[in-house]
Amino acid sequence: MNVYRRLAISAVAALVSVGAAVVSVGTTAQQSEPLERSTPTSPGAVWTLDASDVLGNEFATFQDPVGGRFGEKVGGVIEAGDVLVTEVGVTNQETREFDKSELVGLDASTGEVQWTTSAEGISNCSTSLLGALMLCSSGSDVVAVNTADGTVSRHATGWEIFSVATDGTDIYVMEGAIDGYTTRIHSGTLDDPDSRWSLSVEDAYVGMSLPGDMIEFVGGLGVTNFLSSTVVFDPATGDVISNFGVPDCVRARSVRGSDVRFVLGRHCSDLFEYRTDVVDMRGRVLGTVDAEVYQRITIDAPAQQDDPVLLNGNAFDPSTGRMIWSCAQDEYGCLYTDDVAIVGNVVLAGGAPALDLHSGEPAWPSTVEPLPVTPEVLHDNAVWLSDFEEIVAVDPSTGSRREPVSVEGLLGNTQGLSEEVELFGIRDGVVVLNEARLNVIR
Repeated sequence: MNVYRRLAISAVAALVSVGAAVVSVGTTAQQSEPLERSTPTSPGAVWTLDASDVLGNEFATFQDPVGGRFGEKVGGVIEAGDVLVTEVGVTNQETREFDKSELVGLDASTGEVQWTTSAEGISNCSTSLLGALMLCSSGSDVVAVNTADGTVSRHATGWEIFSVATDGTDIYVMEGAIDGYTTRIHSGTLDDPDSRWSLSVEDAYVGMSLPGDMIEFVGGLGVTNFLSSTVVFDPATGDVISNFGVPDCVRARSVRGSDVRFVLGRHCSDLFEYRTDVVDMRGRVLGTVDAEVYQRITIDAPAQQDDPVLLNGNAFDPSTGRMIWSCAQDEYGCLYTDDVAIVGNVVLAGGAPALDLHSGEPAWPSTVEPLPVTPEVLHDNAVWLSDFEEIVAVDPSTGSRREPVSVEGLLGNTQGLSEEVELFGIRDGVVVLNEARLNVIR
């Protein structure tokens, strides 16, 4: 049985591809007056902004304009030069819909609101920018939001759009039927979105919840993000470079420089097959284990592109596939089979001692405590992590810690909302947020 069909709630026929009838409608944003902030800057923050300050509603919360980016993040930002874009709204307690929502442009250095514009119907915005334009979808419309002033233009297509992205020159629209198995990608311009080429991808299951950026551009190639599969394509021609799908499945991915490394389960629909490979964008196998592996590389930033790759606690030479070292086993087993981070010549994992990437030997003095959790943000030559009480920046080469910042101090009175924070690295700092409050720290 098709692995995607087993996951589907219901299967529907794929849409017949139609040409795009393009109509642009301009929308004027509201230039915001300076806010009368009810909360001061949090201790340890460069600036702080409450969602209630933006909407003037005590029940307002942030929402990620990208969608489910790397899991169930409750809020998020898109970095657009000197502007950060987020979404603010109020959850309707009866329908659970996010109502009264606004896209908001913030001065990245001060947190001052530069503009707001209605986010009604707008979703799945891309982190890639076309000049100053942030691209989103709204049903069958491509929506372009000018991040400089918040003005909006809508471009009708006649498609059911999943995602819109850009390589900085052209736009790329992904469309099809929710719970269908044929997805189409079109390349063109805002005024003619399929003028370059169109590509149909079979067995590309999307599902009811879209995972945020569904098309990314790495090393001059386009990389899709379906539920369990990936297509790598040439943005200039639409030619498929690699297709990782049935009977295999993509379980994790990480960007390393100009390449993407995929954790690829082999014959996933066969419950008695247990082999996992780590492969590059062109399908070259870099390492193999006879096990079912779901390991995430949260940060993949070694000193050199061709430095060892990790898979299930094993380090492989990517040029030969030869195993270089394997993690030591203790009473808890190997501590490097779940989330790990690679920074410079060091391997980091929550609750485990830092290891040298090339030898597997300890990388920090024995007197330095392991990190409590695996870091997910790299900024200013440090890895940043939250252990639910403090946010700490750590030198990955030595383990030395900077002065921690209190999570409670950043969030203040959460009024029953989540005390868990999300971290996002931006050019000038690290964004720390929960549903109600956004901070930038350095």
